[in-house]
Amino acid sequence: MADKKKKIFTLKQDSTPRRPVILRSDRDASKDQSKEKPEKEKQPTIILKTREQSAPKEDRPQSPKTIKTSSSEQESIHPCKIAQNENKEKKNIEHKPSPPLKFMTEPVKLLDENLELNPAALEFLHDSSTNYLVVGIIGTQGVGKSMILNLIANNVHDQNLCTQILNSHELPSDNTFESNDMPALENQLEALDIAGASEPKVPEKNDGLFKFKMQDIEQIERGVHCTKGIDMYITNDRVILLDCQALWSPSLIEESNTTITARSANVVTVDCLQIASYLMAICHVLIAVQDWFTDYNFLRYIQAAEMLKPSLSASNTVSSSQEGSESTGGGESHPHLLLLHNRCQLEDFTPESLTIMQDLYRKAFQKSNLQLNSGMYMYSDTNKNGLNVDSVCKGYNVETCGTPINLFLLPEIYDDFDNREIYRGHPPFEQLAKRLRWMILGVNRHQITNVPNLSEKGWFHYCSKAWETMRKCTFFMEYERFLP
Repeated sequence: MADKKKKIFTLKQDSTPRRPVILRSDRDASKDQSKEKPEKEKQPTIILKTREQSAPKEDRPQSPKTIKTSSSEQESIHPCKIAQNENKEKKNIEHKPSPPLKFMTEPVKLLDENLELNPAALEFLHDSSTNYLVVGIIGTQGVGKSMILNLIANNVHDQNLCTQILNSHELPSDNTFESNDMPALENQLEALDIAGASEPKVPEKNDGLFKFKMQDIEQIERGVHCTKGIDMYITNDRVILLDCQALWSPSLIEESNTTITARSANVVTVDCLQIASYLMAICHVLIAVQDWFTDYNFLRYIQAAEMLKPSLSASNTVSSSQEGSESTGGGESHPHLLLLHNRCQLEDFTPESLTIMQDLYRKAFQKSNLQLNSGMYMYSDTNKNGLNVDSVCKGYNVETCGTPINLFLLPEIYDDFDNREIYRGHPPFEQLAKRLRWMILGVNRHQITNVPNLSEKGWFHYCSKAWETMRKCTFFMEYERFLP
């Protein structure tokens, strides 16, 4: 107290600066009070420092983009989000010239014999191509799956097409001759022309029209399947054709295990179900081929593959910009299912039988999400499409056959196919093959995934993730337990 009084007396001596000195003392006191609470005021400064450290990121101020990128990083494992940042990478590569497209001369394996993805197929896919069509096919052994894909891949359909199909089962002429038949040896020597090297190349060009290998007479007699895994061929029109191995083939059971047990058939059945579900997930169009009407077990097989197929969509909603997609609820896109009957007879082309077929398939796939009304019809429907196809199938209309569905018939090819005087009951095979190819290439190309403008390479990466999901899915394992 004595010190304070002394200070007051000293201030009284200076009359003018009393109040400023008092104000200074108040400020000093406030500074002392602020020193007593340094820790409490450090918290807001620390928060500001963390914001300054995160500020140099360019995308930080834009909140919508950060939300999208963070969610895509969390869901990058999902098959539908594998190409989420594809558009960002394209912006950086736009200035670089794109490499030329690699055209295929023969099919490559998408899934090999051990049902493993082949990374070599990526070389024939382009990063900037987004206008492509994926067509897959399923069916039992010997129904003509490879032949139908050859019809789609071939641009020219003339009368030579039937002769090539009839001669496709013959063995190649390069086989060594092991018997002692001298006339046959003389014929082989006469066929050799050392001087003219251009003549032996003619059959090679004719055989080159068919890209997928079909069964020869030896494989038919032995009952061996021709295709193993999934073969992929890309046409010049960027149509990706996928040839599947035969379903329920006994030769697959023989190759899978050395010792055949009761479980071997169930393992092959589940593997084929996984392949069928896999094609439903990665294709725009799925062709189901039969060679007689109709195998009810085959229809149940398609329904089981659709039931066991896991959901591969990352989001539960579909963007409203997808005007042409005919996907169902849950954001899952489903392929166009084309029911194709091969080797049809005369009675199969009558309007009555066609009506029975369509009614059966319409009831069988009544609760299915597969698209059966995609415009791939045998005849025109004036209510849905105004396409004039009466020049091909003149005897069919909506009044006699009912509303059409995705159903197509291909006739049996006989040796006297070029005899036009015989009543066939159907248009020529060449016109029907041309009509089939025109319908498939003109189908609506919906988005396979939720990623817009997915390129061919992005589709391949999606295929790899989808196959991993199929192999690890527990639905197929549980289904195998209930098999007899």
